[in-house]
Amino acid sequence: MPTLSPDLEFARFCPILGVVQKVRDMQQPVIDLGVGVPGFLPAPHIVEAAVKAACEHSGGYGSSQGDAALLAAYLGYLHGQGFDFYSTKNLVAGLGAKHLLFSVLRAIIQPGDEILVATPCWPTYFDIADLVGAGVANVVCTAHTGYKMTAQALEAALSPRVRVVMLNSPGNPTGAVYTAQELEALAVVLRKKDVWIISDDVYQRFVYDIPDCPNLLTVAPDLRERIIKIDSVSKIYGMPGWRVGLLAASERIATAVTTLNSNSISNLPPIPAAAAAAAFKGDQGFSFAAKERLATQRQALLEVLQDAPHLKFCAPQGAFYLFMDISQTLGKSLRGKVITDDEAFCSLLLDEYGVALIPGSFFGALGHARLSYSGAAEQVSAGAVRIRECLTAIE
Repeated sequence: MPTLSPDLEFARFCPILGVVQKVRDMQQPVIDLGVGVPGFLPAPHIVEAAVKAACEHSGGYGSSQGDAALLAAYLGYLHGQGFDFYSTKNLVAGLGAKHLLFSVLRAIIQPGDEILVATPCWPTYFDIADLVGAGVANVVCTAHTGYKMTAQALEAALSPRVRVVMLNSPGNPTGAVYTAQELEALAVVLRKKDVWIISDDVYQRFVYDIPDCPNLLTVAPDLRERIIKIDSVSKIYGMPGWRVGLLAASERIATAVTTLNSNSISNLPPIPAAAAAAAFKGDQGFSFAAKERLATQRQALLEVLQDAPHLKFCAPQGAFYLFMDISQTLGKSLRGKVITDDEAFCSLLLDEYGVALIPGSFFGALGHARLSYSGAAEQVSAGAVRIRECLTAIE
């Protein structure tokens, strides 16, 4: 029988989506603190824009770069952040941030290239690297540095093979946020090496205790020709299923990704494009209200889990995740079952206490687990109480 491409023969299904399916298949009710959805729906004006587009659409193809109204709305969003050096020729729309990351890396990776990532990180970085034929230069970050890559660690890892550096702030799975000073230190190193820099900014609105999220484009605008900014409506507007991502980069990158769009997706469908345009240019109040809700739930969660046995964590500064060090549970037992690793811990928590988390090993951090606190407040609170009960029962 004919074989698959070697890239696909051994490719893995997204591990987080695997946990999502396992939760769906459970027979008993589950408190799902695993999946990274924002926990709110788009505002009515966004849905109304989608309905209007559905009624008025001609049924023809759209632009492979992106609908003009969406690109204009996204450009206004960028200019509002102070990035007024962008114009429409620098922008592309895609089927979510994940699709754009895949396309960008497909456009720039050459045989023998490596992608530098700071772990813990979103597992899709590893999987896309595999699929585009890139190696991974892994910078391991720990709680000691707040799960952030230092300038010294970056410089040590920047071998001649590294072609792309990934930055994600606020970070998934840790909620870590780079300060302006930390980004300036990274920029000093990046100026010495001719590499592309992908700034994955999909959680940028959700920061706590500071007014705005620092960005490499702000602290090092001289690097903007090498910075590829990735945005999405999924998190900040409550639209993960609408699958709309945006890219801002040099015209060379934007043209390459548009060409890939023309030969893959053709164009972003007009209905989610119209909804996303309304999200970017419309009233932002519902999104900022979601941020305040998340800040409240974050604080309540930390209060429940503070000083819980066998548990350590850094308080997240952004996004909507708590990344927990559960390594002290390994080798111990729960109701006669030995906890061998973080996947075993999460399985036992799900089976015995009905709470779903994501194993830290999926993110490149053994002995950890990711908790999403973006769901309904009562579910997050009840789940936190059960996690504490579980940790207390481990012996």
